[in-house]
Amino acid sequence: MVKKYQETANFVSGVLDVTELQNISPFMSKPQKFSIQRALVLSDADYQFFVNDDFRRPPVVIRAKQRYMGFDVKKKEWNCLLVVSEISKDGILVGKEPDAERYYMAYVPDHTNLNLPADLPVEFWTNVCTTTLQLQPSAEAHPPLTEQGNRQQHFASFVGMQLSTVCFDLRFMSYDPEKDEMVTRLYGGPHDYIESRGTPEKIAKENHFSGKLRGIFFNMDYRNISHPCLPEEVPQPKRNTPRKFREEGR
Repeated sequence: MVKKYQETANFVSGVLDVTELQNISPFMSKPQKFSIQRALVLSDADYQFFVNDDFRRPPVVIRAKQRYMGFDVKKKEWNCLLVVSEISKDGILVGKEPDAERYYMAYVPDHTNLNLPADLPVEFWTNVCTTTLQLQPSAEAHPPLTEQGNRQQHFASFVGMQLSTVCFDLRFMSYDPEKDEMVTRLYGGPHDYIESRGTPEKIAKENHFSGKLRGIFFNMDYRNISHPCLPEEVPQPKRNTPRKFREEGR
């Protein structure tokens, strides 16, 4: 049976929070097509603050993504940002008219019903890069044949990912499955970095991975969805992950 995806949503401006959006959007707007340009994954605490705060003035991290928003008159669809929590399945589509101050929001009750392309840029604003987003095709599209293949696919999926804090960015630059060697760069500035290479175990030890992050990093059945897993015979492409806009003082 072919899965039916959500292709339209009710975009509304001027609402205060997610409760008001859910209550009035079906009556204030007609369903409109949309095209998701980028996904933003927030920690659950930040997501709850966002959906229960004033939608008329979104957080800086969302306002900084205005270039991904707008209404395509020819296609008659919204270009928008998808904002989700790292653990929940609902989400908010955010659009904005280029020359206006108003933001248009649409509630998505279950983002697993969205047909998200495999190359959709996903930006994480969480302490751990986890999410319930389902990009197509999923990692299960190319199941590994061996335990070693599973390990190779797992660590290759981290290439292109970036972990950010106030002080530094840790970028996963490459992974050589034959040597089981990973290359990372720890950035303190745009051109100031320390490069490390070695086994994933060595990388984790050097960067003091702990808690949930360590658990995910060594869970061989996990795939980082921001870099979709590929079959063993296909070379692993490198993706440059743009540096995140940071709210001053964050």
